[in-house]
Amino acid sequence: MTRPDWIGQSLRFGLVAPLVFAVDWGVLTLLAGLGVPPLAGRLVSLCASVSVGFLANRFFTFRARGRPGWREFGRYAAAAALGIAVNYGLFALLHRAGAPNAAAIAGGMGAAAIVTFTRFRAIFSR
Repeated sequence: MTRPDWIGQSLRFGLVAPLVFAVDWGVLTLLAGLGVPPLAGRLVSLCASVSVGFLANRFFTFRARGRPGWREFGRYAAAAALGIAVNYGLFALLHRAGAPNAAAIAGGMGAAAIVTFTRFRAIFSR
């Protein structure tokens, strides 16, 4: 009996998350050091982390074949936008409640992961 594809995909998706977190947190931290407020800096760090996440999820998590295209990236970005709304919303709530940036990012990313996995899987399964 073979295991369903989604099991391996979800495990690889979980392995990509620390990379995406590192990009997100690193960019946010860099911008904060330059005096950019966290809520504004997070918008930039999310754009960077979505781009890295697209490539990592496409090639590693879902093992999509062929060259990536702008349409595919557009579908990914649209799906990520929903995840970003959840991610940013929870980040803002946790930040305003006094949570450190890293904890607020982790909380937002965890909630968004639940939302995005199924959408990304559908995009890369075509």
